[in-house]
Amino acid sequence: MKHNAATQRERIRQYLYRCQFGATRNEIHRDTGLMVQTLCRRLRELEDLGHIAGIQRVICPETGVLNKNYRLTGNQRAAMTRKAGRAA
Repeated sequence: MKHNAATQRERIRQYLYRCQFGATRNEIHRDTGLMVQTLCRRLRELEDLGHIAGIQRVICPETGVLNKNYRLTGNQRAAMTRKAGRAA
């Protein structure tokens, strides 16, 4: 099943927010004063840790916009699929 780039990015972002290896941190937003969760690791660090298998730059044929497609490693994809299956 294929997903567009935005859906893929959102799934990876949600995975990183939920994972246990410290990819996120909680901060208080400067303007609103609310607690927000942000990514504190760069994508290159996640690649080094083996959570992301690669990043591919792709130009959208319709809009001409440069998108980045992220691929998770097999173990991380399986974990994400299991979590998505439980949520459905």
